[in-house]
Amino acid sequence: MRLNIGSGSAYANDRLDTAAAMADSGRVTYMGFDCLAERTMALAQIRRMSDPDSGQDERIGALVPVLKNFLASGGRVVGNFGAANPDAAATDFAAGLTHLGITGTRIGIIRGDDVRDTVLAHDLDLPELGTTSRALGERIVSANAYIGADPVVECLQQDAQIVLGGRLADPSLFVGPICHELGWSLDDWDRVATATLAGHLLECGVHSTGGNFEDPPYRTVPDPHHLSFPLAEIDDEELVVTKLDGTGGAVDVRTTRTQLYYEIHDPTRYLTPDVTADFSGVRLEEVGPDRVRLSGARGTPRPETLKVLVGVDLGYKAVAEISYGGPGCVDRARRAEEVVRRRLEPIRDRIDELRIELHGVNTLFGDRMPAGEPAEVRLRLAARALDPEVAEAAAYEIEYLYFGPAGGGGVVTSVVPAIVVTPALLPRSEVPLSVEVISA
Repeated sequence: MRLNIGSGSAYANDRLDTAAAMADSGRVTYMGFDCLAERTMALAQIRRMSDPDSGQDERIGALVPVLKNFLASGGRVVGNFGAANPDAAATDFAAGLTHLGITGTRIGIIRGDDVRDTVLAHDLDLPELGTTSRALGERIVSANAYIGADPVVECLQQDAQIVLGGRLADPSLFVGPICHELGWSLDDWDRVATATLAGHLLECGVHSTGGNFEDPPYRTVPDPHHLSFPLAEIDDEELVVTKLDGTGGAVDVRTTRTQLYYEIHDPTRYLTPDVTADFSGVRLEEVGPDRVRLSGARGTPRPETLKVLVGVDLGYKAVAEISYGGPGCVDRARRAEEVVRRRLEPIRDRIDELRIELHGVNTLFGDRMPAGEPAEVRLRLAARALDPEVAEAAAYEIEYLYFGPAGGGGVVTSVVPAIVVTPALLPRSEVPLSVEVISA
């Protein structure tokens, strides 16, 4: 048996027309939708805090019509559409299907990644923040464990055509369908590592077809404004990654190798909820135009702990910007920074974090890469405070720069809740998962 599985999304606001091209191609029977990143989950939690019926992927209503023909032909969809609220995502899918006159679709809902109560009950180390969960207490507003392919397989075994969950790990969206369809055991570590390799090459969408590879003028691909999502053809003997015919970009050894090591801290021990994968011996071979065969992935047992994304309420974040252009623009921007810092002195002890920088001059590298005078520069302030009035006051000082130094313009300001996310580790046994398959 050979399975063809395609990418449908790489983040929460990915292009629906690219997903539609994959769905309508006739090339795949499964599509995996990765809709989450750390930032996305934080934003979803903010939405759910203000509306308990929110927190799911916001594109579902627009996505269902895109998938209509794919679902009607028997295609199956797996995605972490649930974000902070899997049940709300299921409701949205059901409503969208009903609106199209489609009935009887089986939707698998995966619950259990929400582990806030468990995190609050333990004193988990939060190394990025230099504290623990117990010390933060009720400032912890969310905690979601990265969960693996096991519940996805369970839903598929119950004939779910749509499978959705919360913080399903990116490659696991593909590991589940691959192992289910090919009959691979979830403790056959080499095969799960191969499925994870396929998932890793699909989860980031157009990264694998040349998007993230491009570094002009040194590395380019043809027609980069018309990239396809990638797809994988996989069976017991081989894994081939390719793209849709007639689309831009490229799938070759160069682009595939670039994605292979993207976001992997250690190629010999890539830790996922499903396996500890070793990609160091992976071999790549071009076997046709835009076709790369991969082999050599190895696996050992999965970690005993799961990564948890902990959301912490740190008050409010103010961001404000203003532009200066023409001769002397850097000097005027630096003078504006001096003015703002002096004006903020009376409330500085109530600002927990403050950063003021000049875009195009010192944002990324500080003063380590001096350059000539730019034609224009943008002064940016970012401040965080527990008190929203303090955050507003910080943003206001950038707005007031309209009155000098000379030539400032294009002010934008915002003040939003500051929900930061930070990692922790939780024993796998502390994350009980459940699935329910409903008929919509």
